[in-house]
Amino acid sequence: MSEYEVDTWEINPVEGDDQVELVITSTDGNRWEYGIPFSRSSGRYTFEEIDVIATDFGDELAEEVTRKLDALIEELCG
Repeated sequence: MSEYEVDTWEINPVEGDDQVELVITSTDGNRWEYGIPFSRSSGRYTFEEIDVIATDFGDELAEEVTRKLDALIEELCG
């Protein structure tokens, strides 16, 4: 069971850096910001906090975030 209810979330590239940002805002006004570095040569990234997102916000959001991260990083490396 998730601890927070998501109001909004977004993933965007960080200009001038091999990093994307994930920003989550919950319905109670809390805000979480994550910087996720990636390798342009391999397309790999490490985001260990995805387990925290699954715990706090639910598996469904964690899976959707992972899909969007994969797609954005693939686009940035392509």
